[in-house]
Amino acid sequence: MIQRKSKGFYGGIQMFLPFVVAAGFGSVLLGYANGDKRPASHPVPSVQPQVIAQDDDATTKNPTTNFDEHLPAKADPVEDYKAALSLIQKNYYGKTFDAKTKRQLTYEAIRGMLFSLRDPFTGFLDPDEWTQMQATTRGNFEGIGAVLQQEGTEVKVVEPFENGPAETAGIRSDDVILRVDNQPTLGKTVNDVVKLIKGKANTQVHITVLRGKEEKSFTITRARVEAPVVKHWMQDDAAKIGYIRLTEFNEKSVEQLTLAFNDLKKQGMKGLVFDLRGNPGGLLDTAIHVASMFIQRDSQPDLNNVVVHIREGGGVEKRHNLRSADYILDNIPLAVVVNEGSASASEIVSGAIKDYGIGALFGDRTYGKGRVQTLYPLPDDSALRLTTALYFPPKKHDINYKHDDEGNRIPNTGGVLPDVPLEQPETWKGFKDKAGDLQLNTASAYLRLILKGTSKEDALKAVSKDLPKKAVKVADTGKNANRR
Repeated sequence: MIQRKSKGFYGGIQMFLPFVVAAGFGSVLLGYANGDKRPASHPVPSVQPQVIAQDDDATTKNPTTNFDEHLPAKADPVEDYKAALSLIQKNYYGKTFDAKTKRQLTYEAIRGMLFSLRDPFTGFLDPDEWTQMQATTRGNFEGIGAVLQQEGTEVKVVEPFENGPAETAGIRSDDVILRVDNQPTLGKTVNDVVKLIKGKANTQVHITVLRGKEEKSFTITRARVEAPVVKHWMQDDAAKIGYIRLTEFNEKSVEQLTLAFNDLKKQGMKGLVFDLRGNPGGLLDTAIHVASMFIQRDSQPDLNNVVVHIREGGGVEKRHNLRSADYILDNIPLAVVVNEGSASASEIVSGAIKDYGIGALFGDRTYGKGRVQTLYPLPDDSALRLTTALYFPPKKHDINYKHDDEGNRIPNTGGVLPDVPLEQPETWKGFKDKAGDLQLNTASAYLRLILKGTSKEDALKAVSKDLPKKAVKVADTGKNANRR
């Protein structure tokens, strides 16, 4: 969850999401969840008191007699770092230490320090990651307008933005990027390919792709593009059930949601499926806005219009309340679809909708990330992402997942539990497969019953009864797990 303070943003989205190709303020993150990935390359080594010679020609030195003669008896650990860096620069054999190498050593030291906290949501963002995240969270950037992701040694186009430079030039979903400006890309990471592709508006980039067995080349003029985070359509024309999918909580989310909602209202929408599956989170302020669009103030007096409780260090709590001016649902029946990829800000919104009882939830248990990150920019345009608080839905239940003694996330713990928990069939081919989308179709069936006058309780029972037995999930409370 991103919480804004002075200047800054949250980075690392490439660890969880496909990469959006794109060109200061300490923020606060409701997400993005990064899937508990930890940097295996950054263990924290134990420090030995002296250097051990490996052969007769090696020199043995005791650091306590080598450099601390210039330091006070009990030096600040920061001074130890500076002394160590100085020793490396002066004495390490076989490498020239320029400014770039010194910076990289410092970055690795910061990463190691943060890794020692054993918090998967705390981390360091180098300048490239920081710039990328700022563009992603703003929702617009300069680039070709496409989403990329890594598949083995290949980088593929997930989807070009509608009417964006890439789509206009002819780039399609599933194109494999072979070369960028004649530089081969096979074997490169998605981060590396993004660095080659991104650039200022009105400049050109030449991209060669593999489509099936055929190579195709395109010259694309970069532009300032707005990332589409909302998709919508009329899911059931006869029953007038609309569908809106939100993929991220950024600065453009509320505007795009409002446009989609108003378009469906013009088409006569009477019920709405709101899809948060695979949405890893984003800005706290956006989450408050979105929740307020669907939940009317004073609808549950005992909840005091709270969207989320934030508990900071020392037990200090803050409340973020519904905003009456944002409400647009107008009592339209609502169904929300979630899964394990629904994290952070998605859990704030779905948890609030469930606690206020204004919609029913369908799908999988959500991810279970109830921690807040604050982002602090550093002087060289890098940034720290630090966990600084916990958050709780309106009824104040803990949604954080549990973990074992090794710190690994235990599945089926934490998160927001759907009213109808059900798995997708193995034959489901993804979001384009509407006919095979059991979670979406069950939510739609529920709304059709509601629109016919069936009570919420009876409608939930009816759609649950019609489900294939293997699709219905049994909730695991995880009572035997250790809580972090």
